[in-house]
Amino acid sequence: DTKQIVIGGTVSCVVVAAAPFILDTYTVNVLIRALFLAALALTVDILWGYMGVLTFGQSAFFGIGAYACALIFSHYGFGAYWALGALVVGILVAMMVAALVGWLAFYHGASPLYGSIVTMALPIILTQLIYSGSNFTGSSSGLSGFPTYYWDLETWFWLAGSFLIVVTVLAMLFVKSDWGRTLVAIRENEIRCAYLGIPVPKIKILVMTVLGGVGAVAGSGYAMFTNVVAPELVGFLLGTELLIWVALGGRGTVIGPVLATIAIDLISSYLSGSMPFYWKLLVGIAFVPLSSCCQTAFRR
Repeated sequence: DTKQIVIGGTVSCVVVAAAPFILDTYTVNVLIRALFLAALALTVDILWGYMGVLTFGQSAFFGIGAYACALIFSHYGFGAYWALGALVVGILVAMMVAALVGWLAFYHGASPLYGSIVTMALPIILTQLIYSGSNFTGSSSGLSGFPTYYWDLETWFWLAGSFLIVVTVLAMLFVKSDWGRTLVAIRENEIRCAYLGIPVPKIKILVMTVLGGVGAVAGSGYAMFTNVVAPELVGFLLGTELLIWVALGGRGTVIGPVLATIAIDLISSYLSGSMPFYWKLLVGIAFVPLSSCCQTAFRR
């Protein structure tokens, strides 16, 4: 399995290296954003697909990373050290919030429904905080035009692609390890795991905390590339879309949600321009019948 993962990662690196020279400018631009979102969708897949935690809150950690960069670059300064500091701040804040949410959602005796409701409330609360931030957070208009790295598209594509490959390879190694098997055991029978002495709440909190940091890194890259942040990056709608992408790609797989996120985002970008009133319906018709096929294929 490890050898196959290494081979797959190597092939992916070759594809990422060559893609900017083959694809047109618009497609590369869209794919850069999709690659960051695919890494975020992968964190949802680990939580929901492997550990059985239905979470709506991963968008919040993505938005925390994005807003950390936008706020620091807009109000304090920009440069290599500022960028590194913004990245670190975003990761630390996201992980602290994730740990707090995990503690509230997974403490001993809490039901799965209660945990889902707690994660659902998180993006709503953060969105309201952004709205109340006035000029500092940009309120409902968000922040744009802040200093950033104006690298060419090839560089951004390689950066986003490399990040996604690293996250995907690590996720594959993780789910194949004893830790991954423990997550599956928790998903299948949480009560029995607790009887066997497995510290289920602590594992859930730890996994959510780490994945919150991964989401913040994805959000930071997204904000620095797009040069725009808005409350939608933190909101409940993105959190729900992530669940849909994971479900369509195959919950409990690794490659499926990644490919589904990239494909849906890319196709949606093309259809929204040519068919602004029907594109969501067409995307739904195209992908819903394929979801079961993808899940079956990538589980093998």
